[in-house]
Order: sequence, then structure tokens, then C-alpha cells
Amino acid sequence: MAFIGVDLGGTQLRVAVADDRGRLKTIVRRATEAARGRQHVINRIVVTVKEALEEDGTSAPRVRALGIGLPGPVDPEAGLVISPGNLPGFRNVPLNRILTRATGIPSFLHHDAHLAALGEHQRGAARGASEVIYVTVSTGIGAGLILRGALYAGAHGIAGEVGHIVVQRDGPLCTCGNRGCVEAIASGTGIGRAARQLAPQTPDSMLQALANPVAEDVARAARAGDILAKSILENAGTYLGIAMGTLVNLFNPQLIVLGGSVLKAGAPLLRPMRRSINASSWKASRRGLRIVPPALGDDAGLIGAVEFARLRARHARET
Repeated sequence: MAFIGVDLGGTQLRVAVADDRGRLKTIVRRATEAARGRQHVINRIVVTVKEALEEDGTSAPRVRALGIGLPGPVDPEAGLVISPGNLPGFRNVPLNRILTRATGIPSFLHHDAHLAALGEHQRGAARGASEVIYVTVSTGIGAGLILRGALYAGAHGIAGEVGHIVVQRDGPLCTCGNRGCVEAIASGTGIGRAARQLAPQTPDSMLQALANPVAEDVARAARAGDILAKSILENAGTYLGIAMGTLVNLFNPQLIVLGGSVLKAGAPLLRPMRRSINASSWKASRRGLRIVPPALGDDAGLIGAVEFARLRARHARET
């Protein structure tokens, strides 16, 4: 028997075929083409699943289950995509039912960050740990929770939205509509926005010469000693640490798996983040805490989708 994992983002769609032990065998990548609308994207998922099976030499009847991760919010129990910001038209879409009918394979969806947490727990940096927080800091900030050895998603699949912890009253506007969310300050998007706002006022900064600086430019300038760039990363790291310290106080984890493209900024971001975690969390809550990088890289979500399919198939057999 085989399993399918799907990682659906606003830019890229990836489909993997895995064996009955969850080992990835074949991966097919396609552009999502999200701007062309919901039905187009759904059709691309279905076609890419078929292409992956053909390339792998596996027939659909041999696939026990399909797991799909995509940006939230989603309701895994209801099988609903609620309203992801970077997938236009996906509002209250019963994607489980649609994919099951279109592929003939029992299909199960979940938040992509939650599935990345599951992937790292089952096959990556968090193996053997029972209390884990997975956090990724990139374009946005997402998180997944493993509590008592199991994926925890909350009442409606929304648990773990660390990016929307408000850390600065009256801070920058977030895509969720609130102000001062840590995602609006410490994500790649937030860092780039701060650079674009502050560089014109700082004539001696390397960033002023750039028409549209982004987070990678800020990190590069900070490594070259640019004072403004280092200040932006110091601010981002400090507020990221406040949010992380809040999670430490709430969940008392053994392990935080911390990744994402923004972390490549290195010490100018990570040093203030660690200081801020210590300042904003109770010492007893972080006793024995380890903060480690992901082991699965970009495949964490895809592997998590396969593992979720395996879990749901096992549950179906048991019931």
C-alpha cells in the first residue's frame, strides 16, 4: 500500500508518493497558479496527484489515504478550508470531500505548519520528545504544537497561531486586522516593511540605496555592519522572543524546533530573541528547554502530510 502527501502553498504545489512506512519515493512539483482561482488550483492538485502516481508506477487503488497541508485557517475535523489569505476563492471549501471524490482516495487536510510539526516529530528533530513547539519564521510566522506526543490543533484547528500574538500595542497593522502582532514585526514581511519605512530617514544606511528592500537585504546589510539593519533585526528578535516566551510559559515544552528563512539572518536576530525569551518567560517553565533547527528542511510539511494520512488511515482501521 502507499500514501500521498500534498503541500499546497500560494506559490508552489508539491505532491509526494510514499510507501507504507511513510518513506517518500516520488515528488512532483508544480506552480500553484493561485491567481487563476479555486477551481483551477483544485484541478491542478488532482492532475498532479495522478502525475505523481504515474511517475511512481503506483495505481490509485493501492493508495490508502491522502494528506494535504495548506495555509490556515482550516478546520481539519470538518475537512474545511476556511479562508487562507494566499489562496483566493478558498472560503469554506469542503476540500476533503472534493479531493476524495475527484481522486477516489480518502483525503484529509490540516494546517501546513501543524503538519510540519508532525513531520519533525515523527521523522525529524523532535523525535522522542512529547512536548514540542514547532515555529517557522518566513514570509509569515506559523507554529504547530505536539502535546503529550500528539498533534494538538485546538477546537477548530486554529491552535498555535503564534504569529498573531499581539506584542506591541498600536504596532504595525497585521494582515489579520489587528495591530502589533509579532508577524507584523518579526516576519520577513514585517522586517522588509520596517526597512522601507526607515531607510529614507537614514541617509548613512546601505538600505537607502535600495528601491524596495526586503528581509534578505536587511540581513545582508546587518552582516556588513549597517547600524539601521542591525537595529531592525534587534527589534524583530526582541518581539519574536516575547512571543516565544509566552509559548514557553503556556506549554512548558521540552523542545522548540525553530526554522524558516528569516532565521538565516543569524546572530543579529537570534541573540536578542534568546535574551527576550529569557526575560519574558518564567525560569521554571524553560528548565531543560532546547531550541533546535529543523532536520527536514523544506520537506517537513510534505512528510507531515504523509504522516497525517498514515494516522488517519490507522484510525479508520481501528474504528
